[in-house]
Amino acid sequence: MKRALYFIMIITAVSLTSCGGDNTESSNDTVEAPKELKGYEELDLNQWGFQMSIMVPAAEQNGEAEVVLTERGALEITVGSAYGIEIMYGEGDIDLLKMDLKEDLVFSSEIVKEDEKFIIYKQDIPDSGVKTQNHFFYRAQIGSDVYEVRDLIDGNYGAGMIEKMLESVNTLKEKKQAKVEA
Repeated sequence: MKRALYFIMIITAVSLTSCGGDNTESSNDTVEAPKELKGYEELDLNQWGFQMSIMVPAAEQNGEAEVVLTERGALEITVGSAYGIEIMYGEGDIDLLKMDLKEDLVFSSEIVKEDEKFIIYKQDIPDSGVKTQNHFFYRAQIGSDVYEVRDLIDGNYGAGMIEKMLESVNTLKEKKQAKVEA
C-alpha cells in the first residue's frame, strides 16, 4: 500500500510540474521585510546558487538544516521532521495549480486558505484509508525572478506545520553574496 501511495504521489507531482502555459502577465509584487520569527534563524542560500536567505527553525532546538540542491535544480531544505520545503525557479502559477487540483483523478482536494501569493490545500484519496495530506504552494518574487516554494512531497506534515513553514517562507528575501577581495 505504501508503494502504491508513493507511486501515486510521484505521478501527481510529475503531472503538476509538467503542465505548462503561456503566462505572459507581469507582476509588480514586492517582497516585504521579513519579520522576526521566535525560534528561527537566518539561512543564507548563496552557497547553493540562490541569492536569498530564509528564516528556518533554529538548529539549537531542531538540529542543523540539511540543504540539498537536486539534479532538477530544486533546493530542498529540511530541519528535523517538522520542516521540509523545496524552492525552485518557476512561473508560480497558482491558478494552474488550482485547476490541476480540481481535475485530479486520484486525489480529492480542498483549498483551506489562499492569497495572491500562496495556497494551502489538503488532499485525500476517498475511501482508501490513506491519511489526509496537507500541502502549501507559495509564489515568491525576488527581483525579476519568480520562485515556487512548496512543502516536500514525501513529507507528512500536519496543518499547523504547514502554517509554520508558510510563515518561514514569507521571510524569503534577496541576499547577494558578499564579494571577496583578491
